[in-house]
Amino acid sequence: MKNQLHRIDLEMFEGPLDLLLFLIKRDELNIYDIPIAQITKNFLDYVQLAKELQLHTAGDFVLMAATLMKIKARMLLPIEAEGDEEIEDPRTELINMLLEYKRYKEATTAFAAMERSERPHYYNIPAAWSPQQEDHTAILEDVKLYDIMLTFQYLIKNYEEPLTHSVAVEEVTLTEQVGFLSGLLQANARLSFAGLLAKFESRLVVVVTFLAILEMLRNRQVKVKQSNLFDDLLISRGSNFENE
Repeated sequence: MKNQLHRIDLEMFEGPLDLLLFLIKRDELNIYDIPIAQITKNFLDYVQLAKELQLHTAGDFVLMAATLMKIKARMLLPIEAEGDEEIEDPRTELINMLLEYKRYKEATTAFAAMERSERPHYYNIPAAWSPQQEDHTAILEDVKLYDIMLTFQYLIKNYEEPLTHSVAVEEVTLTEQVGFLSGLLQANARLSFAGLLAKFESRLVVVVTFLAILEMLRNRQVKVKQSNLFDDLLISRGSNFENE
């Protein structure tokens, strides 16, 4: 299938709870009083964007999206308490899950810090190196991967395909667009993503080119900078960029 040529696996979050904690921290929300309508919208935006870009989306994300919608629906329904019966907050179970996950995540971070601090004091036979052992957050410099995806969603909504009278089936692959970007970066130290949009004549090419940028980010072939959310994405050569 041709669509499989455009599919990549982008591990942005470890799971749905990780994404929810990110959204709560980013928007400075109270974890004990989650605005369920806001958090549900942001969560669904991510799931929809991942679907549009044909990223690998685990079933757990879809299940969590359904759970959030269910909680939102329950909170919209009027509930009358009988006598002294206390009304249970529909968010209680979700909050408890988030708090437990947050504790495990903080503990994991603390243990990792302890390991780094104690490692110089003990001899250890190094394991075989693999690309997965690298810290891929460093290649993003001043921009988070989630912000890149939001910026792309904003740009693609405002993108208008040029009028054309030719009728042809356009085929473009991820490999081709990686080569296209590599060629541009050989001649230019920095590329503007908004400037690239003007070169393309279809939404398909725009989407596949964006996936190519994500693929090159993962392989450290490029770096991406951004001043503010929804500003232009500036693409430059990464540490693994190879001049042909």
